[in-house]
Amino acid sequence: MKRREFLVGTTLLVLPCLSAAQAKVPTIGLLWNDSVKPSPFVALLSDGLRDRGYVVGRTVRFEDAVALEGYGPMADNAAALVRAKVDLIVTYGATATLAAAKATKDIPIVTIIGADPVASGLARSLSRPGGNLTGVWTLSFGLNKKRIELLKELAPRTSRLGILFAPGSAVQGAVDEAEAAARALKLETVRAEVRTPDEIEPSVAGLVKSRVNGIFVGASTLLAARGKRVVASMASHGMPAVYGEDRYVDAGGLMVYAPSIRKAFGRVANYADRILKGGRPGDLPIEQTTDVELVINLTTAKALGITIPQSILQRADRAIE
Repeated sequence: MKRREFLVGTTLLVLPCLSAAQAKVPTIGLLWNDSVKPSPFVALLSDGLRDRGYVVGRTVRFEDAVALEGYGPMADNAAALVRAKVDLIVTYGATATLAAAKATKDIPIVTIIGADPVASGLARSLSRPGGNLTGVWTLSFGLNKKRIELLKELAPRTSRLGILFAPGSAVQGAVDEAEAAARALKLETVRAEVRTPDEIEPSVAGLVKSRVNGIFVGASTLLAARGKRVVASMASHGMPAVYGEDRYVDAGGLMVYAPSIRKAFGRVANYADRILKGGRPGDLPIEQTTDVELVINLTTAKALGITIPQSILQRADRAIE
């Protein structure tokens, strides 16, 4: 009887432990900048995970630390994810990625970033990043020269270029690149910084007051998340502009030359799956995107009185009526 009682007691002790282990659901922290919650990118990430057999809320869950106020809360939000002991952090943008990398050296980070991750000190190399970070490099900053050339071709009267940007981690090199491209085309430049969403309209108005006749909008999650406000402000001043992210297309932006962030989030889901199954981020090569699209909004061009050159139309991947 004593032996039987001992066996029963042991079983009761072991089963709850097994049940707790089986009930463990991995948590993915979300860290970037947007204007609404849930961010539209959450659905894209969910779709990518579902394609790989996950059910959000049942076999994987999200810890949402997406910032709505701009870049200011990013470090605190990254620290909050670390305190929450998430299993993985997904970041979008250099500011969010650098904040996460500073907050933890242990939790895996999967990023979508426009800045060079090696030059930014986030990875040892693209093929073998080392450490706790991997993901997708969209090469966005390296496209600035081409964007300005396209704007000049589209609006040949442009002689004074406004550069609208949100100062953040790794952005200075992108602004310098844009100014160098403008100088090569003999364009004068005027900078305008946007530190908070409410500075968008005044900053655009300030550029117009400085007599710019074309605007380059730098790649920035702060600005792109508020693409409707940026595009509406350009339209109110009749200002041609070129943009660095595909979200502006949906908002009616005149011209976008950029990689697809939507596709990048699908790739992030693949990285997340591999890491949650035991892969080490430092051993997973950072992918460089090659699917850069040129998109022209014909309706916006007509409203601005711009005739799209045939040379640009032939190169466009999409033309929106």
